[in-house]
Amino acid sequence: MFDPKEVGICRLGAMVLFAAPLLVSAAGRESQDSSSALLRAADAPRHVLSEGVMRVRAIVQHEEEITRTTLDVYVRSPDRALCVFRDGKLKGRKVLMTDQRVWLLLPDTTHPIRVSPNQRLFGGASIGDVARLRFADEFTARPETTEEVVDGVPCDVVTLSGRRGSAYGSGTLWLGTEDGLPRRAVLSLPSGKAAKDLRFTAYGVENGRTVLRRLEIHHLLPSERATVTTLEFTAYEQKSLPENLFDPKHARILP
Repeated sequence: MFDPKEVGICRLGAMVLFAAPLLVSAAGRESQDSSSALLRAADAPRHVLSEGVMRVRAIVQHEEEITRTTLDVYVRSPDRALCVFRDGKLKGRKVLMTDQRVWLLLPDTTHPIRVSPNQRLFGGASIGDVARLRFADEFTARPETTEEVVDGVPCDVVTLSGRRGSAYGSGTLWLGTEDGLPRRAVLSLPSGKAAKDLRFTAYGVENGRTVLRRLEIHHLLPSERATVTTLEFTAYEQKSLPENLFDPKHARILP
């Protein structure tokens, strides 16, 4: 039986009208295309790899307690990710995500533990959730006319609505007015409860592309409130990965 403490201990933490066609005016299609393009551009600095490994340093602060660890996040576009914790208390633990399915793999157990859709937003599982989050896939966007400042950067404000099947029901995204880079995102569950406050605090350049270097996750749900996870993305390595890396029956012994 799944013990929620096993996810919580990680603390890393991670969105038909019957028989009727949808008719959209030319202006409406242009607006939808423009909004989708805006979200795809916002995703680009976090999804520079179609297949490969992200090297990550994680710092979790819960009140006065601080936990540090490093991990590798193996990704394959568009919806597979495997987080492998390399040191500290979490050494050997893995979180595997494929499509909407999530498993926790522990070094002292034989079988992977299935994680429910709600539990994927907590603890270590939330790292995988954030790592593969794509605004363009999870949300539709409505740019607002207002401008706000986030950490000294003038930003355009975008209202997000969760697509069907998304873990999130709504959100707000702040994009740099000059560069279009995400600076902040607040995401809420379908119930309306605020779940994550993401702060994109540093960017860099790797292989000629703008990449995210630092992300702060402020956990807002009651069970994780007062917890802040800082992820530092130290490297992005494009490489081919074995297919069974994302199979829960084999991922336990790989890599």
